[in-house]
Amino acid sequence: MDKITAFIQRNPSSIAREIGRRLRSHRLAKGWTQEELASRAGVSLSTLKLLEAKGQVSFSRLIRVAVMLDVDGELRELFSRPLVMESIEAIKRSERQRAPRRAAKQKNTPPKE
Repeated sequence: MDKITAFIQRNPSSIAREIGRRLRSHRLAKGWTQEELASRAGVSLSTLKLLEAKGQVSFSRLIRVAVMLDVDGELRELFSRPLVMESIEAIKRSERQRAPRRAAKQKNTPPKE
């Protein structure tokens, strides 16, 4: 996955605009007009225009548009679940390492000569 320059800069407005531009590119790749995508996604035309131009839209509307453009997988990946331990005790237990077991001595072994 390529890095967006705006993401490297960590500027929220730049990130939002870049996301809007990318969604526009996906729409154009499908050959859809703004009116068509807005209708399919169930958002107003003005909302879609604002999204593509400035990246300003509610998260739920962004998801609707992403689903229609078949790019919602990127959102799922972005917010994937982190590995979480059940508790502090579980973390402590995972850090402890058990010493290797020693071989058990056999009871009725003949003495060595």
